[in-house]
Amino acid sequence: MKKNTTCISDHSRPFTEGGRRVFLLFISSLLLLASCHSEQGPSPEELARRDSAALHVALMPVADCFPFYLAQRCGIYERLGLDLRILTLQAQLDTDTALLHRRAELVYSDLARAIMIQQTDTFDLRAIAAAPAELQLITARRGRVRTLSQLKERMVAVARHSITDFWSDRLMDSARMEQTAVFRPQINDVRIRTDMICNGTMDAGFLPEPYATEARLRGNARNFSTRGLQPCLGAYVVPSWVLSDSSRTRQLQLLFQGYEKARTLRDSLPGLLRDLCFTPDSIVDSVARAIPAFPKLTPPSKNDAEAALRWLRSRDKARNKYTTDTLITDFHGL
Repeated sequence: MKKNTTCISDHSRPFTEGGRRVFLLFISSLLLLASCHSEQGPSPEELARRDSAALHVALMPVADCFPFYLAQRCGIYERLGLDLRILTLQAQLDTDTALLHRRAELVYSDLARAIMIQQTDTFDLRAIAAAPAELQLITARRGRVRTLSQLKERMVAVARHSITDFWSDRLMDSARMEQTAVFRPQINDVRIRTDMICNGTMDAGFLPEPYATEARLRGNARNFSTRGLQPCLGAYVVPSWVLSDSSRTRQLQLLFQGYEKARTLRDSLPGLLRDLCFTPDSIVDSVARAIPAFPKLTPPSKNDAEAALRWLRSRDKARNKYTTDTLITDFHGL
């Protein structure tokens, strides 16, 4: 009698050794996915608390502000323990607005604009650090302006009642021209101002770095520079209440420490120019090389503030009783 045997094939088994591994991997993936879904991120209240505790600064994409951006990009502020939120704005008028609307605890501005805000008695602020705010008068190649006197009845782009307007007046005085001899349309956005000069829509305009170098590399001419001239009107300003808040003043100290650590960083400049200034790729390296060394931050000068006040009074833009006594503050974090 033959013994009946039953042959069980591998296909009839519930799992092969390889199948078990695949099944276990599948189960592990499901558990991990479920775990991820079960973990909740920070609540809206927690996100709001973190945002409120962070330091907000309103800057322009200009050379004066680059060390702050470089310190942020290179992780310096993270290592210092500063939660920094940078609001990048293309116009100084917009940085001032960010200050007035409490969207920033520190902004890049100038002493003339700071005086105009402070004298209203509705918003008290302090200038705690100076900025070079160097400007160049760039004339469009299509206009063929060779001397300042040739600017008569031409359009020179400025930002009204600001440092660009100040130096425009100075130039008119040096050329012995009437202030009304030149048309000064208000072009606040520095990127737009640059492009309008380069495409000939504007005859001339005042540009900071890196836009001044970009405009020259695009075939336009430099007729004047404020480098080395007084007064120095650029300034970083804060609401007065910030200086009475110990946690905010500590954040400002860390902010300026990061600036100092980043002053010598140059390798990241091309990327910064592309991302912030929209510098054309064909000239970005040349523009980066032309940016001057970043200066050490210093306190603002009382004499510079007085020069800004005298200029505003000459335009009937300052109250007779206003003084700059409280505008300049000796901030010990520099």
